Amino acid sequence: MIQSHKYSLFTPEQMDILAANKFTAKVNRRQIIFKLEFKNLFLSRYEQGYTSVEIFESCGYDPKILGRNRIYGFARRLRELVESGRPLTEDYSKALAKAPVNIDYNTMPSQLSVSAMQRELIYLRQQVEFLKKITVLDNERKPRN
Repeated sequence: MIQSHKYSLFTPEQMDILAANKFTAKVNRRQIIFKLEFKNLFLSRYEQGYTSVEIFESCGYDPKILGRNRIYGFARRLRELVESGRPLTEDYSKALAKAPVNIDYNTMPSQLSVSAMQRELIYLRQQVEFLKKITVLDNERKPRN
């Protein structure tokens, strides 16, 4: 049975097990941060119809250690992140909107490419609005004859 405690802490032994996994970026008593590689793999497999628990197990994580809330919370936050158009990073706090980079969308999983295109579209719309405001301000400053 997978534990469903909301704020369960990892034991030192569990932290060692989690840290040994190649997909773990950081782990402490309260949280685990997954590598970008795992997030991309998770999205790809999730898109193929695998459940969150199946994906974690196939990547070497013990669902009993992580707990139901962490597993499903991770999946929910990752979906929200992709839907919002923010870039995937290893640390959620660093997932701020950045200027789009030249990306080959054909080499990405479909959900990620759509997310990247949405992010780029949002960024370009913001740039257009900024340019409009600058143009209006510039026109207001010019003397009229």
